[in-house]
Amino acid sequence: MNSFLHMLKKLDGKVDRLGESLEGRSVNFYPSLVGPLVFLAFAVGAFLLMPSQVKVQENMATTARTFPTLLLQIMIAGSVVLLVTEIAKIVRKAEIEVIRIELLTEIKALIILVMLVLYALAMPLIGFIVSSLLFSVAMLYYFRIKKGTYYLIVVISALVIGVIFRYLLGVRLP
Repeated sequence: MNSFLHMLKKLDGKVDRLGESLEGRSVNFYPSLVGPLVFLAFAVGAFLLMPSQVKVQENMATTARTFPTLLLQIMIAGSVVLLVTEIAKIVRKAEIEVIRIELLTEIKALIILVMLVLYALAMPLIGFIVSSLLFSVAMLYYFRIKKGTYYLIVVISALVIGVIFRYLLGVRLP
């Protein structure tokens, strides 16, 4: 237990140092360029995957690939038009939309997302109650909540919710 607490304090120190180094740093993001590139990549990837995923019956005018192919072609055409338009703005040295992203804020959000994904992955393996207990305590720790009563509240809440669903409502949680 003591080594676990030592490890948490060490992790806290690393997170603090990372936060201090990222404080005030930002990155410029160009959504009018990135958006069409993402959709273009998605559409091309879907085109490449479609033959292996969607089987076609021979001698049919309309197949299972007809509508998805049409949508992907529209997506590709729209993405190319948007990209050409934005590239033309860059060549003309016209102003394009820029969003400034604070790195520290985005990394914090990414950590919360990773914790949520781990919670969802842990639920089928260790059950709702245990994974909810771990997730809620980890979230409180992540937000550096020091009051023990808050930890007690989330632990009791997870236990009560699990018991109510399992035994009173007869619903088996993952």
